Amino acid sequence: MKSRRRNVPEDPQTIRRRSSRLSADELLSKIPIDLVIEIFSRLPLKSIARCRCVSKRWASALGRSDFTELFLTKSLACPQLLFACQKESELIFLSSPQPKNPDEAVSLIAADHHMTFPFERVDDISISINGYVCITDERILKGRKTPEDVLVICNPSTGQSFTLPKIPKLKKMKRTAKSFFVYDPIEKQHKVLAMARVDGRYVHQVLTLKGTRNLTWRMIECSVPHYYPGPKCICIDGVLYYGAWGSNKCHILVCFDVRSEKYSSIKAIQRAVEEGATLVNYKGKLASLRAQPNPHAISGTSTSFEMWILEDPEKHEWSSRIYKLPPVWKDVVAGEVLFFKGVTATNEIVLSPKTSSDIYYVYYYNFDKESITRVEFQGMKPLRKGWGSGVFTLLNHVEDVKLI
Repeated sequence: MKSRRRNVPEDPQTIRRRSSRLSADELLSKIPIDLVIEIFSRLPLKSIARCRCVSKRWASALGRSDFTELFLTKSLACPQLLFACQKESELIFLSSPQPKNPDEAVSLIAADHHMTFPFERVDDISISINGYVCITDERILKGRKTPEDVLVICNPSTGQSFTLPKIPKLKKMKRTAKSFFVYDPIEKQHKVLAMARVDGRYVHQVLTLKGTRNLTWRMIECSVPHYYPGPKCICIDGVLYYGAWGSNKCHILVCFDVRSEKYSSIKAIQRAVEEGATLVNYKGKLASLRAQPNPHAISGTSTSFEMWILEDPEKHEWSSRIYKLPPVWKDVVAGEVLFFKGVTATNEIVLSPKTSSDIYYVYYYNFDKESITRVEFQGMKPLRKGWGSGVFTLLNHVEDVKLI
């Protein structure tokens, strides 16, 4: 008698073993690309870095513009605090989630060590724009005896960086006076604006970041004569604002339209733009913060601070308000010397020290409650004494996985 063949269901373990034989590329090819992008966008940054090393196909999927844009969009909804501190010839980056509506119940947050980059002497770090920062590094170049400013674009999330071309030397040109890292949200274009003093006047040059090759500086005209650009600046909706000395030897507010590369100025209250004032983005408007009685820093002895808001740039209209610090201010801040770092999306002022300490605190002032909250950041060992004298605290940092 002829035996019949029976269809016996396979054991689940057998199925799993068979599926495990599929290569990573085969698995990826069986999933719709839209779903692949959505899955990858939910992964943490470090996992994405590891996935890039799996195969060329995976790296290609993670390099797609629709994926990097989606990841950046999600990251924009969860901004971070970015900390940077230099130890000897290294610049160390750490980040932490930016607390939303911090209160007394939220006083401890963990910081994550991002990357370490080689630098000689960091003079300045720009604001973080879409995950990138521009670092001014003082270096003694080969064949030179005096230091020169070298500009480096850095992505602390991916660990990538590249040095910008040297700013062309002009006759009688001194060291670069100031550089600004700016962004045009319409064209989605990063640029660097540099100013240098030549024979008693300032010349202005712009570099547009398009990849890392064939980058060149271009001379541009400035229709607003000004001198000694201040260290405090802010870029809002494609317009750079900074204080400077005008031709009449008074402080003025200079505006630079990133897209058109045109200058203009706004009449400003002297107290709002003079040295010691900090320019911030307050509800999408330009604002200026000054502590009282010492405008250069705020400490336990400070009693209040004032804020000037540019209500109408075309009409040059400003409003002002003085905020009294709460009674507990002196006890919470104690002997710390703090500096304004900006305003969060939830409209809280962020203050932090410029120097490292055994325990690193960041302070949040709530406009509505007129209250102060101190938040301790754990995992900040690289910022402890002996690692470096200065700490840079940058607000609204986001993670961009786009490779340079």
